[in-house]
Amino acid sequence: MKSDWNRPLLTCIAALLPCTVHATEPTAWLRPVDLIEAVPLLNEGGRAGYGRFLQVTLRPRAFALNMNGDWAWNAGDDAASEAIAACEAQGLPCQLYAVDDEVVMPGFELGAPLRALGGHLVQGAAP
Repeated sequence: MKSDWNRPLLTCIAALLPCTVHATEPTAWLRPVDLIEAVPLLNEGGRAGYGRFLQVTLRPRAFALNMNGDWAWNAGDDAASEAIAACEAQGLPCQLYAVDDEVVMPGFELGAPLRALGGHLVQGAAP
């Protein structure tokens, strides 16, 4: 009678080794700027506005928001100052969240989007 003690041992060792998975279709890593759900304080309309901001191809582009969740974006010359001015016209001081393809709001550049998604790396197609 042959002992089968090596099968559980091999299973444990295999679980510790990195595996290579071959995907049938390529996946794109989302950039922090693409994570609409990670933008703080926005309601559903704000998230839709941020989605429109992401689709704009004109550069520079800028998205600003305030502590009430009010927001504005602009593209073209003076995009940053015009986005802040339009946002502040709603009553409170505003801050840039994103400029072009980068999150510029302090503390949200990398960590906050990952925390907002449970600390996991995210894969998927850009919006």
